[in-house]
Amino acid sequence: MIMDLIVFIAFALVMLLLIAFFYFRDKSVYQKLTAYEYAIDDLNSRLYALESGMGEEKSQDFTKALEEVEERLDAKLNELGDPLLRTIRAIKAMESNFAKLEKRVDERIAKIEESTKLTTMTNNSINVNEQRIIELFKEGKSIEKIAKKERVSQGEVELILRIANLR
Repeated sequence: MIMDLIVFIAFALVMLLLIAFFYFRDKSVYQKLTAYEYAIDDLNSRLYALESGMGEEKSQDFTKALEEVEERLDAKLNELGDPLLRTIRAIKAMESNFAKLEKRVDERIAKIEESTKLTTMTNNSINVNEQRIIELFKEGKSIEKIAKKERVSQGEVELILRIANLR
């Protein structure tokens, strides 16, 4: 029971740390993406101003330069995405490990519960036999007859009767 609680607390702590890590990580990525977005918007507005004030030739050169800048920005955004993908894969792997651990813990708990039930059933059957032996002795049956009827040794019958202070 205590082990389960410790495992649960450790699991919760790990999950909280992961959530905090992703929150701060996503916050910084969001800030960088916002900065890139403003830069792209600024470039687009400058392009529009240049296109409306320039001729077709200069506009095409500027368009090519702008496409190169956009390609570089896309490359940078992809570089930012790679750590996130690795982190997501790591989280999925951890979830799988936690699921396996949880399954193993559940199996062990089931085994412990099963062995406890068997022990309880054995103790109950022993108590029933002891009570039956005591009843038969009180009815006046001899130790030999009780032993034969209950299929136990005479020494065991005598022991049970001594423990019950009947002999």
